[in-house]
Amino acid sequence: MSRRRAAPRLVFVVVLGLAYPIVVLAGGGAHFPSRADCVHIAHADGDLKVVFGRSESASDASSLLDRVLKSGFKGSLIEPDGCGLLQVSVHGIPTLEVGGQVVAEAKTVGLGASVETVTS
Repeated sequence: MSRRRAAPRLVFVVVLGLAYPIVVLAGGGAHFPSRADCVHIAHADGDLKVVFGRSESASDASSLLDRVLKSGFKGSLIEPDGCGLLQVSVHGIPTLEVGGQVVAEAKTVGLGASVETVTS
């Protein structure tokens, strides 16, 4: 390839390389989700789940899952929460009322829980 043909491409790459960071920084910089960004407390009926807790380690999540299952919350599972943690939850909660009942039952056996919206 000749220098005449390569020069415009090089200019394009340099301009693009400088423009992208400027645009990102102008918008306040990159946003990484906080732990709170991954908790989607439910405020309406819909595709809901009850989350019994979140953990950084697979062994802690597994221990919590065992406790949850032994307490009678069948169908509970471990899944990533999208922010680097593992959550123990049960899906298929049709309404906030049902979710509230599950949370109340969890409290009677010493488990914390929250009703959250399934985000995907």
